[in-house]
Amino acid sequence: MHDPYMTTEELSHEIARGVQFWGCEDSGSLVGVMGSQDVDDVTLIRHAYVRTDYQKQGVGTELLAHLRAMASTPVLIGTWADAHWAIRFYQRHGFHLVSLEEKERLLRKYWRIPTRQIDTSVVLTDQRSL
Repeated sequence: MHDPYMTTEELSHEIARGVQFWGCEDSGSLVGVMGSQDVDDVTLIRHAYVRTDYQKQGVGTELLAHLRAMASTPVLIGTWADAHWAIRFYQRHGFHLVSLEEKERLLRKYWRIPTRQIDTSVVLTDQRSL
């Protein structure tokens, strides 16, 4: 068994900051989770994970569609630049990468992350301009 991605304390902190988590179950077992957070004039997709044995079965697609349907503002997704599988997933669902300059502006405006993480991340959006 793997250690959890987040401790209970970290999860509580994210919820306190306004992240709403949604899950997908199969036979009572959590197989996928994705969070959304309204920040100013955008919705951030946060902490998206699908159990390895449930990937490529529509779990992430279902969660993403649910969160997008609830969003009334442009949706932004930040992920690691090296997470090519995640970037391809979001691109298949109509998101596109923003420019380097736009990425830095958006990450500094809407996320609270260290500079090192900004340097190693990308941002995708479902809007052509924000």
